[in-house]
Amino acid sequence: MAGRASDVYLERIATLVESIGEKATAEMLGVAESTVQRRVYDARERNIVPLSGTISRNLLKIKEMYSDEEIKAIAKGGRVSSGLSSVPIANFSGDCVTIGVISDTHIGSIYTDNSHIYRAFAEFDKEKVDFIVHSGDVTEGLSNRQGHIYELSAIGYDQQKELAIKILKSSPAQMYMIDGNHDRWYIKGSGALIVKDIAKEIDAIYLGSDEGDISLGLSATLKLWHGEDGNTYAISYRMQKIVESLTGGTKPHILIAGHVHKMMYNFLRHIHCVGSGSIQMQSKWMRGKRLEAHTGFWVIKAWVNETGVGKFQCTWYPLYV
Repeated sequence: MAGRASDVYLERIATLVESIGEKATAEMLGVAESTVQRRVYDARERNIVPLSGTISRNLLKIKEMYSDEEIKAIAKGGRVSSGLSSVPIANFSGDCVTIGVISDTHIGSIYTDNSHIYRAFAEFDKEKVDFIVHSGDVTEGLSNRQGHIYELSAIGYDQQKELAIKILKSSPAQMYMIDGNHDRWYIKGSGALIVKDIAKEIDAIYLGSDEGDISLGLSATLKLWHGEDGNTYAISYRMQKIVESLTGGTKPHILIAGHVHKMMYNFLRHIHCVGSGSIQMQSKWMRGKRLEAHTGFWVIKAWVNETGVGKFQCTWYPLYV
């Protein structure tokens, strides 16, 4: 059941109704007109009244800054993050968002079967996902570890970038990406931001290094996480420690974490926590460390309401070798 609507949300509704009317507001937000009428009534009951003299000017300024899709998402309650050239807000219709999840593709590694990425994309297309997230280690990178070069199917920045573009441009939906520790070998070696460069070529949205947030509408946030820590004996323990590191004001509603190639789901501190698994199969390095790889991908459905995520469902697609 949806909770009490926030004053900020009611003010947005009242502002939109005053500017474009009840019907257009309902169509923009993907809700019934009666819902809009109810929210306007709530706004009046709480004395939340938009300032008529400034509404038109403010809306014109917003129109100049953002695209129509971004404005629709902002109207749903999405947060604008300062310092980003685009608004990391996912636009979707209704109250249920479907998300495709891949991670640790390690493109350029001999342990990555590129057909697995295409299979994931085919399933995402079949499930009609609203968008796709990638939680880091897009490429294999190139380290100074002895013998690592012999584990590469594509050697160096140029080859791995071009191969990643060729594969990932077939994504059936908008993709959001962060980089991982393997991608950052290029940053450390020459300052090259390979994931940002890939994202630009395939029209994906690069959220940042190691972590990034996406707004899912009113008060709901999805966080992508990678990290440079290691595996833990209990699969859930690493996720517990990540969640413990998040202070109250920075907690997301959904946390998707890559890096350790483990799949899991847990509900910790009111956060839906998903270990993203990996596309890359178990490498020789992982086997030498006695570490298994959970090869596969997720399709997530989240029902977003005015207080966060009211219902959550995730389906794991294992890739057997």
